[in-house]
Amino acid sequence: MQTDNFIIGLDIGTQYIKASASSVQDNTLMYGSVVESQGTDKNGITDIKALSSAIKKVISKLEVKISRNINTAFVCIQPEYVKLLDTQGHASVLSDEVTQYEIDKSLDGAQLISLEPGEEIVDIIVNKYYVDDTVYRDPLGVKGRHLDIKAQLVTAKKDYIESIYDAMAMAKLKVAGTGLASVAASSLLLSKRDLLSGAILIDTGANMTRASLFKDNKLVDSDVINLGGKSITRDIAIVMKTSLLEAEEVKKGYAKGELTLEEEKYNLVEQIIKARVEEIMSFVERFTDKYNSDEDIRKVVIYGGGLCGFTNINKLYESTMNKSTNFVTSDIIRDDSVFNIQSGGLAYHLLTAIHCKGAIDDMVRSDNESVDEKSTETMSDDDFFRKYQNQFNVKQETADENRYDSDDDYLEDESVFVKIREWFINFKNKIINK
Repeated sequence: MQTDNFIIGLDIGTQYIKASASSVQDNTLMYGSVVESQGTDKNGITDIKALSSAIKKVISKLEVKISRNINTAFVCIQPEYVKLLDTQGHASVLSDEVTQYEIDKSLDGAQLISLEPGEEIVDIIVNKYYVDDTVYRDPLGVKGRHLDIKAQLVTAKKDYIESIYDAMAMAKLKVAGTGLASVAASSLLLSKRDLLSGAILIDTGANMTRASLFKDNKLVDSDVINLGGKSITRDIAIVMKTSLLEAEEVKKGYAKGELTLEEEKYNLVEQIIKARVEEIMSFVERFTDKYNSDEDIRKVVIYGGGLCGFTNINKLYESTMNKSTNFVTSDIIRDDSVFNIQSGGLAYHLLTAIHCKGAIDDMVRSDNESVDEKSTETMSDDDFFRKYQNQFNVKQETADENRYDSDDDYLEDESVFVKIREWFINFKNKIINK
């Protein structure tokens, strides 16, 4: 008899692959694992077989932590691979009040638009729900005759998505759905007020730094630059005439405050790192400057090991932006207890998204029923691959919207960083106790 069920989120990066398991029964309970990435670079997926091997490893580590077999996962899609399309959906309310049926029907209608050749829908972001022209944050149970939604469809190249499905199939995993990574991260790092009034989210990765602006519960703008944590590693290697491996160790030592070098070399390392950090942050400043006139946009949140792996990041960069700047420094470079913002965010996002409740319930029921079924381990790799390599009829389940009603108390700023810290401590304790 299973006592817990988990939603699995997977984040495929160019340096790390991260997986997270969020409990359906208690969404404050989250586990995570991380391995070195294989088969990917800044241009995309380069080796499906190598990628599938890395996915197997990270999922196997997560299975040990949750003491459960993992057969399905939701996968993060990075914003540089996607396009956004505005859309809307409608459903007539069949009974006296809105049910999951009407929400699902309106979402289906929102996806009935023409796409460019070779494009595939990978996510849908619901901006607002209307019941008889009145806006609601949560329309379930609201009395009315008509339900309408305004949303954004997220599309990506079908070839890229097929590569992900193929890698997952080779790893004997089914893709339950896909979700936009920046939206996943926003579910953890931004409050309801942030998403409504406006906030900027910065993901500093290994090879890229991504900027996203959320306002009115929409992804309004995004940009990317090909600079990240590996840029700093390369700088150290070039200036100090050393290998990339040794340069990475030097960077790690400095990032954690453990670097032991003679003062002259230490100062040189710090200058190298600081110069590249300032260059990356100048991109962030240029993106932010476009919205200086909007006084509602008050917050910039920066996460990702590319910069937030440095425990003394505030020493390396002094903000000149006229907005509150927050570095989420719990994402520590190469620490196996890393808090997985995007994979964890996707799992949490799915559990808290209004329109996903029915789908998650179905998934839990199917998961429980599958316990007594024959394990997929008895299938040959070729048979499994042929069965699951192209599951494009899987319904996409993502979007996290909050109820609008006449009261504004729900807009009170949540203690987001307290929530993250509590999860992070719980996460590390679980690892220590394994």
